[in-house]
Amino acid sequence: MKTKAINILRYIALGSGFLASVFFLFFLIGEGIADLIEGKTAVIPILLMMLFAVAGFALAFRKPRIGSLIMVAGGIVMAVYLLLLGGVSEIKMSLIYGLPFILPGLILYFADSKRIRSQPA
Repeated sequence: MKTKAINILRYIALGSGFLASVFFLFFLIGEGIADLIEGKTAVIPILLMMLFAVAGFALAFRKPRIGSLIMVAGGIVMAVYLLLLGGVSEIKMSLIYGLPFILPGLILYFADSKRIRSQPA
């Protein structure tokens, strides 16, 4: 029974990570590339951070523990960067960009570690 619940958590984390990754990839294509074409280079750091977090999600399919840690790190770095850039008044923006990668990454990390421990030796 434990293994079934852990697998459900794993699939929820992968699904929500997929939704966040697809949304932000479309955002990157729509907004980021347009800004780069216009010569706005201030968007480059956040684009790289988003790509890092999305790459962590892609890696999570093959290596869940490493990929989930990369997702969490990418989300935290993105949130802190936006918080430092905008100040405390922009905490909503920081959470909107960071949490979609932090939460699924943490769920996936802990679900995978529980799944590994619950398997018989």
